[in-house]
Amino acid sequence: MTGQNEFLKLLRQVHMHYKKFYSRRLSDLRLTPPQYMTLMILMEEGERQMHDLAESLQVSTSAVTNLVDKIEAAGYARRSPHPTDRRALVIALTPEGRRVLAALQKEGLALLGDVFGTMPAAERQVIERFYRNLLSRLDADMAFHASRPNPRRGPR
Repeated sequence: MTGQNEFLKLLRQVHMHYKKFYSRRLSDLRLTPPQYMTLMILMEEGERQMHDLAESLQVSTSAVTNLVDKIEAAGYARRSPHPTDRRALVIALTPEGRRVLAALQKEGLALLGDVFGTMPAAERQVIERFYRNLLSRLDADMAFHASRPNPRRGPR
């Protein structure tokens, strides 16, 4: 059990240090972590409606409105009319938003490159498989809990 406890401690430490690594860079860009996550969702999934972003971020639609207001004011995203629903808006990255995310991604990849650069491919594959398996298990757990009624909100 001690080995597992040490591993959990190490995983937590890596997570916290990685957050600090990105937080400093985000601070230089006057972005908060939730704003960054919003931009990443837009980059990975393309333009989205407010309710889609709220669901992805697991926050309220009003919280997303505030996030989008700020990233739009910074020039990283834009709202535009939905192509088929005149009552809705879609949010998409601007070229500046793409440029900023590409620069952040380049820094993150350089950090990983420093670590993985000397590591044999077989070891990298084991680490990648571990993270895929962990992510799959976390997704399954979140799906299970999302399907259960929340006593504070009532049944879904």
